[in-house]
Amino acid sequence: MKKEKLFKWKGLLFACMWIVSIGLFAQNITVTGTVTDANNEPVIGATVRVKGSSSGTVTDLDGNYSISLSTPPPPKISC
Repeated sequence: MKKEKLFKWKGLLFACMWIVSIGLFAQNITVTGTVTDANNEPVIGATVRVKGSSSGTVTDLDGNYSISLSTPPPPKISC
């Protein structure tokens, strides 16, 4: 009897941990930054995209950009 209860509690604990882990992996990541030229001036209207992906955006008047990703970005982002 005790082994059955212990087995049920272990199963319930495993199911709860599995459900929580799915939620953690489903989070979006926002990558932000500023594009500047050689003179440290903001680049207006530069296209910023994630390499190997269709995700991209255009910089604003201050050279700032923000991209929301569903997976972690690669170590290199091309401009």
